[in-house]
Amino acid sequence: MPNIKLYGYCTSPYVRKTAAFLYYKQLEFEHVPVNPVDPMATLEHTGGTQVPVLEIDGEWRRESSEHAFWLDQLFPQRPLCPAEAADKVKEIDRWVSDTFLRGFFRAAIDAPDTLQFRFRFWRLAQLVSSQTPLPEQVRQMWPDFVRQAPFIKAMADEMDLSESGEAMQARIAMELAGLIGNGPFMGEMPEPTMLDLAVFPQLVFGAMFGLEDGLSAARLPVLKAWIGAVASHLPPNPVLAPDFMVVKQLKDLL
Repeated sequence: MPNIKLYGYCTSPYVRKTAAFLYYKQLEFEHVPVNPVDPMATLEHTGGTQVPVLEIDGEWRRESSEHAFWLDQLFPQRPLCPAEAADKVKEIDRWVSDTFLRGFFRAAIDAPDTLQFRFRFWRLAQLVSSQTPLPEQVRQMWPDFVRQAPFIKAMADEMDLSESGEAMQARIAMELAGLIGNGPFMGEMPEPTMLDLAVFPQLVFGAMFGLEDGLSAARLPVLKAWIGAVASHLPPNPVLAPDFMVVKQLKDLL
């Protein structure tokens, strides 16, 4: 049996993405939580601080999309990038990486500094702290800590901030619906691929773990049907946050 470890924190969409790959392939793995305040304490062997890090039998790699190709090479069952549709999957994956996942960080860049904004980021700090305990002062400062993170500033440099956050989220939701089309999965594929597994955990994470009141994506019928279809291939808690932190089960949100 291969020794598989996934290093990262549950609040990272890229870590959740790689975890979904592993869950879909039904591979046993160990999640090694990383403290974002001191990542080198866990990641020293990689010589960097970037997550996720996927390690298989002592060999490790960083980029989440590359993890899909690597996993298919080692474990061909339940392919993440089927050979017969590789060009289509890789083309749509560029949208997932450059538009969807990048847009996920918009709230950390220029959302109004309201109490609601701070509650959301304090909740994220609780989720991180549930796996790698953070000092109280760090948890209280989490909204400012995230805003000032070099990773977030780099994201802002690559984003068109002339489009409002609300307009951007609405546009991305409609683009996602268009990519699902007649379904059942993205690219109108008959089975889930790395595309579905990269997007799905990000859409359900907030509602499941108390960051938003409901599953906003489910307001669009095509997205609601797609979420249910992808969920049937994954465990009830499809992300890496601990079960005791779940506020609403996914089945109750659909």
